[in-house]
Amino acid sequence: MPSSRGLLPLLLALVLAAGCGGGGGGGSDKNPPGGQLLQQAANVLRDVTSLSFTLRTSGNPDVSVKSVDAKLLRNGNSQGSVQVTELGMPIQLDFVVLGRTVYFKGLTGGWQKQPLSTVAGIYDPSAVLDPDRGLVQLLLTAKGAETRGKEKVAGQECYRVHATLAQAALARLVPGMHADAPADIWVSASDKHVLKAEVEVPAKGGGKPGMVTIAFADFGKPFTITAPAK
Repeated sequence: MPSSRGLLPLLLALVLAAGCGGGGGGGSDKNPPGGQLLQQAANVLRDVTSLSFTLRTSGNPDVSVKSVDAKLLRNGNSQGSVQVTELGMPIQLDFVVLGRTVYFKGLTGGWQKQPLSTVAGIYDPSAVLDPDRGLVQLLLTAKGAETRGKEKVAGQECYRVHATLAQAALARLVPGMHADAPADIWVSASDKHVLKAEVEVPAKGGGKPGMVTIAFADFGKPFTITAPAK
């Protein structure tokens, strides 16, 4: 049996080893790879039936959309408001999308009804939850994904993943994107929902890049979207 003099260093070594194994540098606390997190988030999004999102710009990013507030259903129906720049002019529109029809209203005048195809080139909210065009493809086509720690978003613990987003998929969410763009994406640690994305966008006329910030919430909330009253 070891003497008390020999037992003390042994116990100390065991305590230190246990502390190192369970701390921030241990394997159990190591952040998952960025590519794995984005794949998991894409898989979760395939089953999302509804969500809401907001889009805001800061600085002077070279994109046509300036802000969006929207509620979306998996079938493409949506409701909200969007501010875009078209032919150099700012346009503020309220919209309701039902199937292949869009109702929209500017700051003045009443609601107008048009085929969705007539305004899809300006902004098409029905693409966001479409697994072949929207967020799912944005995550699956991201390159160089790297997990850069954990942060809280809307009170939830999230992994922050840095990646380069492909222009083709990004432009469906942020109209006016002309190239791939670096972004940070926050993925919930508990349920793998994407809660926020910050996309760095070149500024109009050069200078410091601008930022497009998109926040997602209300996953699975039973929104009721109906045609507006005339």
